[in-house]
This record gives sequence, C-alpha cells and structure tokens, in this order.
Amino acid sequence: MSNYTVFITGASKGLGFSLTKLYLEKGHKVIATYRKNLEKLEEIKNHPNLILYTMDVSDENSVKNAFDFLKDKISHIDILINNAAVYLEDKTKTIENVDIEEAITTLNINSIGPLRVLKYFYSFVERGNKKLIINVSSEAGSISNCWRDREYAYCMSKSALNMLSAILQNYSIPKGIKVLAIHPGWMRTDMGGPNADIAPEEAAEGIYNLSMKDWDISDKNIYMDYKGNLMTW
Repeated sequence: MSNYTVFITGASKGLGFSLTKLYLEKGHKVIATYRKNLEKLEEIKNHPNLILYTMDVSDENSVKNAFDFLKDKISHIDILINNAAVYLEDKTKTIENVDIEEAITTLNINSIGPLRVLKYFYSFVERGNKKLIINVSSEAGSISNCWRDREYAYCMSKSALNMLSAILQNYSIPKGIKVLAIHPGWMRTDMGGPNADIAPEEAAEGIYNLSMKDWDISDKNIYMDYKGNLMTW
C-alpha cells in the first residue's frame, strides 16, 4: 500500500481527530488544521508524520496563510478531506424564529469554507498520486429525502456542499481527480451529542476504507454514507 499525504480540516476533535489519528496509525503523512486550540491533537502533536497548522475556513486570509506556510513544505496532497463544520442551531426554532446571523455563519463555514480550502489547495491535489477530495457531507443535505421541518441552516449548508461536490467532480474528471461527498453517520461528538448511533472512530474507519479504493473517475454517483451506500441528492 502506498503512503499518502493527507490534508484534514477541523482536526482538533471529533471525526477530524479520529481521521488524523487513523491515517497516522496506517503510516500516512497528515497535515491537520484546526481553528484555534489543539484540543485532542495535544495527544499526538509530536508524531513525526504530523504537520499542524491553525486555519479558520471561514476566513480567506487564514486559508491563504496556511497555503503560504505549506507551499514550501509539501509538494502535493493525495487525499484532501474537508471536515471542518459547525452546527449552531436551536432545534426547537421554527421558520418564524430563525436566527439569520447564525444561518449566515453556518453557511460561511460549512459551504463556503470548503470552497475557500479548494481554491488554494486544489492544485496540490492535482499534483498528488491518489488525487482524491472528500467533502464530509450529511444526510441532512439530501433534498429528495428531506424529512425535517426545521434546522434550515445546517441542512441548507450541506445541500450547498453537495452541489459544490457535484460541480467539482465535473471539473475534475479531465484532471483525474475523484470527488466524494460522504455522510459520516450520526456520531457521538460535540455536534452529534452523546445519544448518537456511532463513535467517530467507526465513521473514520469507513471513510478511510473508502479513501483507499480505486474509484471510477467518470462515475457521478459520489454521494454516499461512510459504508459506501449511495444516497440520493
């Protein structure tokens, strides 16, 4: 198996940390970015195959600074994982009480954040060997299977991320780059809460396994769960 260079956003806790730890355990090199504090990354910060850097995906200058820091330290990225995201909503609030500023923040981080990252780091993936981009999406982004009657901002943000993934896949086919939009399941994280179905380590294992597959570049069925089961847009 090849040893890859993997770039992961939002790596300080939850799924991002579980992914970072797993890729390192499997022998890969990881560039892990985090918004403010190392949090769980403190446990592994001295790993010889780990590069850490602060990056706020909601701030283009922050993303550019990360690019400027890394451009002379790495030659390529094999697997880029857009994981950083927030869930800010009060689930009890109906349309009449939506917090618009909260919604703008959610869309800025969850939808535009990955766009900022790709603006600067896509060229690294183009020079990579695996040539894989994974956008961590959600079942909440499915329009055809929408069952909620609130949680507007989060659902809208993941639908927008799905569209980003679909457009980027169209653009990337001639370049040999594969894009996946992966629902990681309902995880026991700060976002998912303690009563969720699975641990983030289980989701990370599934995503890792998907990232190691040889994908058909031209196949546009790119929206799936962490087990590889296709989902409907």
